[in-house]
Amino acid sequence: MKTKKHAVLDHPILAYALFALLVVIVSSTASTLIDTPLAYVLPGYGSELEYNGIKVMSASGVGTAVGAVLCVLIFWLIFRKEFNGMLRGKYLLTGLLLLLPFLIFHYSGSVVSWVQFGTASVFIAFLRATAPGFMEEIAFRGLGVANYMRVKNNDSGIIKIFWISSAVFGFVHMLNVFAGAPLLISIIQSVYAMGVGMTLCAVYLRTGNLWTTIIAHLTVDFMEFIRADLGSSGGVMLGMGIGDWITIAAGAFAAFWGLYLIRKSKRQEIIDLWNEKWPKAEETAAA
Repeated sequence: MKTKKHAVLDHPILAYALFALLVVIVSSTASTLIDTPLAYVLPGYGSELEYNGIKVMSASGVGTAVGAVLCVLIFWLIFRKEFNGMLRGKYLLTGLLLLLPFLIFHYSGSVVSWVQFGTASVFIAFLRATAPGFMEEIAFRGLGVANYMRVKNNDSGIIKIFWISSAVFGFVHMLNVFAGAPLLISIIQSVYAMGVGMTLCAVYLRTGNLWTTIIAHLTVDFMEFIRADLGSSGGVMLGMGIGDWITIAAGAFAAFWGLYLIRKSKRQEIIDLWNEKWPKAEETAAA
């Protein structure tokens, strides 16, 4: 099920990695140009880090999100005659309803953490949450999953990209150890993130609308960044509270919920939806 040849992009796993790398590079550049200057005028927006005795400002938020959206534009320029888009279309409400059980579970843990640790600036928390909400969704689901479904829109393809996307999303959270998070907490967070990624990927596969997962991801991180401890640490988790164990349980629930959402009886529905997203691919297959 292919359209015209796209060379490297017709290798779905390699293309997944390249698209993720593209988003990381462009988002990081935009963050340097936008978020770092903002950190000097918005108290609490950034964190001052020290490398070899040199202090530098680190910040991630709206600039990172802008860079990620630019990558969606690049994706559209490549496939504009073939793809119906990931930031438009139907099923936004359907996707949010599918996410609701996980979101309620997760939000409850965040509220418990507010009680335990106190709260920080809601405005700064929202600005910070735009970074993972847009960048991580576009990098680890939006572009790579959409391209994969262009090339491998079948039962086995659905399962493979579901596990690839979820595993990569979980693994990258291990990088938090380099930001100062304890190793054990980074491992726990990675396993949790993989579970969350399973539900987010399943909903994206079921809807083809990335707004559903962007909204869910942004609000989940927003609720967490309101916490006073994460607000003061720049979003790096340094310890585990009662609310954190609730959100970990929400991550475990998300793993089972994601598997349920892409159960075998729903696979043909997913295939038909992505045939609508890539109509040229379906026409080529029929010919």
